[in-house]
Amino acid sequence: MNDPVAAAELVRDLIGRRLLAVTEARYWYEGQRSDDAASLLDFWLHFEGKPALMAHGCGEHLRLELVGPYPSYKMQECGETQVGPSREPDLLASFAGQRLLDASLIRGYTTEPSVGGLRLRFEHDDLVVASLGDEWVLRRGPVPTDLRRYLAVGSWLGS
Repeated sequence: MNDPVAAAELVRDLIGRRLLAVTEARYWYEGQRSDDAASLLDFWLHFEGKPALMAHGCGEHLRLELVGPYPSYKMQECGETQVGPSREPDLLASFAGQRLLDASLIRGYTTEPSVGGLRLRFEHDDLVVASLGDEWVLRRGPVPTDLRRYLAVGSWLGS
């Protein structure tokens, strides 16, 4: 779902919960993958006491859905998608074990009201995840200055 009201409710329900794990779907070709954001296809946040929250980026839209990870699959000579736990040094792995303190929706670079990303405030740092131009934006801290004209951060949901 990409409806801002429904997405806000999904995310608001996670505030105060500990992120137990992150599962990632990554594109691999000839036994290798690109860097962190470039190879990421989808990811799932596993919070205590809740079903997995899947994040799927498409253009300037971030679709959130309560659904478990899909299985890995091969694409013949075009490579494969491997689905499994997030691991260091990938950014998402560094947030596992932390409690989500607050969150805000990010509006993407589009004329229609939709969710383009999330800013998640954890115990030790903030995480920005957004879909922009069919590519993932994954950053610690606030939205980078050079992307603020494309990604508008909304109010904190827990406040």
